[in-house]
Amino acid sequence: MSGDRPEVDEYERADRAVRDGVGEEDNAIPLWFNIGFYGLMVVGVLYILFYLLSDWSSLGEYEAQVAAAEARSSAARAAMPTENPYRGDATAIEEGREVFATICVACHLADGRGLVGPSLVDPYWKYGASDAERFQSVAEGRPGGMPPWLAQLGSEKIWKALAYADSLPRSDAPGVGAPAYVAPTP
Repeated sequence: MSGDRPEVDEYERADRAVRDGVGEEDNAIPLWFNIGFYGLMVVGVLYILFYLLSDWSSLGEYEAQVAAAEARSSAARAAMPTENPYRGDATAIEEGREVFATICVACHLADGRGLVGPSLVDPYWKYGASDAERFQSVAEGRPGGMPPWLAQLGSEKIWKALAYADSLPRSDAPGVGAPAYVAPTP
């Protein structure tokens, strides 16, 4: 007898491999494992049948969420003013000047002629010249460089900056972004 290990006769030694003192047993799979395995298979088949035969699906949930978001968006748009509520208000125009000087000057210059962004003082507007269209351009941004500002500024500051832009002296000459604009050579 060698140490703690019981003696194994030659028939048992032939049925299992003994390596480094660890024997390999040929035990049956436990009943709980088999029940769980086959149970999960049944649940999976039932889930697939439920998914295919019912109205429920991730596509249905997505479409419901999109419809709800569109309803909220249209309600919010309907509540937004279509005319600038601060037009002609000297206090609001002064606050708008501060916003314009902080945010807008980098692209539109202090006099609104436009540098990287289009001119705000000429009669040419790519996305519309109405108050609502200009508000949408600032709030939601436009392709080609205009970032959305609604989250950072809020609607009041945007309306005030637009009121200030309306107070800038107008020009009939096509500016940056106009169809016939030719950049001056230095």
